[in-house]
Amino acid sequence: MKTTTRNQLTQAHGWIGISISGLLFIIFFAGSISLFKDEIYQWSVAPTHQVHSGPVLTIHDIAEIAIKDRPFNAKEHLSILTPSEKLPYFQVYVDLKENHRGEDYIGLLIDPVSGEIIGEIDSFFLPEFIYHLHESMNLPFGRYLIGFVSLFFFVMLMTGLLIHAKKLLNRFFLYRSDSNKRSQYLDMHNVIGTMSLPFTAMYAFTGLVFNLVIIYQIAFAVVLYKGDQNALLSDAGVHIIEPEWADKPMPMTRIDEQIQAFTHELENPPRFIRFYNYGDESAVMHLFGEVPNTFSSQYELGIEMHSKALLFKDSPEKNSAVKQGLSTLETLHFGSFAGTDLRLIYFVLGLMVCGLIVSGNLLWIEKRVQNKNASARQVTVLTKLTYISTVGIIVATAASFLAERLLPLTAFNRADYLVYCFVIALVAFSAFVMKQSNKHTTIAGFYLSAGLLVMTVLCDWAMYAPQLMQLWEAGRSTSMLVQIGMLFMAIAFIYCAQWMQRRVKRIAFDAPQNVQEQGEPA
Repeated sequence: MKTTTRNQLTQAHGWIGISISGLLFIIFFAGSISLFKDEIYQWSVAPTHQVHSGPVLTIHDIAEIAIKDRPFNAKEHLSILTPSEKLPYFQVYVDLKENHRGEDYIGLLIDPVSGEIIGEIDSFFLPEFIYHLHESMNLPFGRYLIGFVSLFFFVMLMTGLLIHAKKLLNRFFLYRSDSNKRSQYLDMHNVIGTMSLPFTAMYAFTGLVFNLVIIYQIAFAVVLYKGDQNALLSDAGVHIIEPEWADKPMPMTRIDEQIQAFTHELENPPRFIRFYNYGDESAVMHLFGEVPNTFSSQYELGIEMHSKALLFKDSPEKNSAVKQGLSTLETLHFGSFAGTDLRLIYFVLGLMVCGLIVSGNLLWIEKRVQNKNASARQVTVLTKLTYISTVGIIVATAASFLAERLLPLTAFNRADYLVYCFVIALVAFSAFVMKQSNKHTTIAGFYLSAGLLVMTVLCDWAMYAPQLMQLWEAGRSTSMLVQIGMLFMAIAFIYCAQWMQRRVKRIAFDAPQNVQEQGEPA
């Protein structure tokens, strides 16, 4: 490769990276945590109520509990997500005719044994909030933004690969610990980037598809289907169910018999059930489930409940290419095709990419520092933005975990207060960054994050020790495993802070040598 071309690629790689680095860090950091979204949700909920043992209630019982004494709009939907090992509760979404809070639905979390309504789904908002940070930044048009960030991230991967292609193998594990700061940042960036390349390429591609597919859908509907979006969805394998209301009441007591009859041959009960016109003779039941012993296959059934007629049945062999393709990409993206061990590997790789982003930023900033024509103000602003968008997000997330545990369960708009805690923590840390020198900012942020996580675990035991012991005796160890994860991260943050403290002291001790190194050419 010509030197001019290489320099142009390096400039493009650096400028694109520094432009999207803040958003990219949030995407990977929040995405890494979201791999354990169900476990975090169970940690939030499980200690807050008594553990019950016994047979699981039927779908009919759960549906009746959910709509009892509520202005249920039977002409709309009643949706039920069944319990799983990771989240052992029924999640029920009830469409409403009217609500004093101006909402058109309510999400309920129901104990599968006692039928107790534990609370509203949105009250335990922490895992969903972190996931939305990853998916859309919790912004109205955030998915489009994340889609374009994924596109530029893919370009960064390609330019980085071209830049280092010649020395990719012979300098695979090169790390010059005794060299100057810029060389260390460069080696760290290259090693992490090379080791995580298949992982980052997969995430860049799948993220791009997920977040920009809606743009393709709109374009196809307008250009190819002349505005007929239902026809587009039908060709893509999406079933549109719109039964006409018969206004003839019908008891729904045989729901579970029909589910068992139609799913017995599929060897797996449905994971998601949606009712249309519940309680009316025109009622339709829509079932989704996973096909066992397959990578990403799902089945989908539509049943007319009065006549017991099968409206449609989608098996893996009948799924459209679009549907099967998106399902495969989703399985790859979330690592759901294997057990917890794979998600732990994904988690570590995600944090490595976070390190890749930070080292790339610091490398770019260090290069600007050595450039005599660079604006000192620009370097200062970019440095502080790097700390705010990385360490600040870590601190705010740790504060959110503590808020999830301390906020009263009965608080009105509890989810909003959780978001306020995140924003307040981020703003407070940003103010600290603007006043302090850079070398102390990260150290303080890591110590603060570790302290918040340790405090969260201590509050867990102070508030819910009997319930936690009861959960352990019942064989439900998820809450404690999440606590262990938080303590592990706290230890990692403390280790990083102490390593940086030693580095700062060493730099201060070797100040004359460092001054000489800064004058050396890159």
